[in-house]
Amino acid sequence: MFQHNRSLKNDIALFLATTAAGFRLTENKSAPTSNGAAWCASLMHGRAKIVTVTNGGYGGPNESHFHTLTAAGKGSLETLFAIAEVTSAVRRHMLSQLESEKQYDKLSDADYAAAIADVEAGVPAATKNNVEFLVSYVADTGEMISSLKRAIKTKLVVVFEGGDSKYEYVAYNIIDTPANRERVKLQEKGRNIDFFIADLFNVPTASKGA
Repeated sequence: MFQHNRSLKNDIALFLATTAAGFRLTENKSAPTSNGAAWCASLMHGRAKIVTVTNGGYGGPNESHFHTLTAAGKGSLETLFAIAEVTSAVRRHMLSQLESEKQYDKLSDADYAAAIADVEAGVPAATKNNVEFLVSYVADTGEMISSLKRAIKTKLVVVFEGGDSKYEYVAYNIIDTPANRERVKLQEKGRNIDFFIADLFNVPTASKGA
C-alpha cells in the first residue's frame, strides 16, 4: 500500500475527521505477495458505497470502480476532499509527486514552481489518482488505528519526542490515569514526552482512579 512521511498525529486526526463526517472503509483486506501487498477497500459515505479501490500486488497501478457517479456521489467526494485533514494529506501527496517528476526532469523549473503554487493555492480535486491515494492511505492506517484504540483501553501509550514521524510509541501495562502519567514522566525523566495517544482520541483520564 501507500507509504509516505508518516505522522501518528496526522493519521489519527484524519481518521477521526473522516469518521465524524460519515465516511468509512469496508471490505478492507490485504494479503502479501512477492511484489508487495494485494489489497482492496471500499469507501462508504453513510450507507452509500462511493468507490472500490484494488491492487493485485504485482507491481501494477491501483484500479478503481466508482459505484455512483450521481450528483450525490460527486457531492460526497467534494465533502470528503474539503475536510481539512484530507486536504492536507492529499496536498502532501500531490507535492511529493511533483517533486518526483522534477527529480526525473519531467518538469522544467518554471512549470515545477507553477504547479506547486497551484497545488498550494486551492482544495485538491477528487481526481481518480487522488481518490485512489486517499483510499489507500486510510486503508493503510486502519490496522494501526484499531490497534491503538484497543491499547488505550487498558494501557498508557506514550509517544516520545521524535517518535511521531517514525510511527514509534511505547505502551506501558498500566491504566492511563493522571497519577500514572506522572509516574511515567518520573521514570522516563531522561526522555521528553511528546504526547499521550489517548489525548489524540479525546479519551478522558481525569475520572479514572490512580
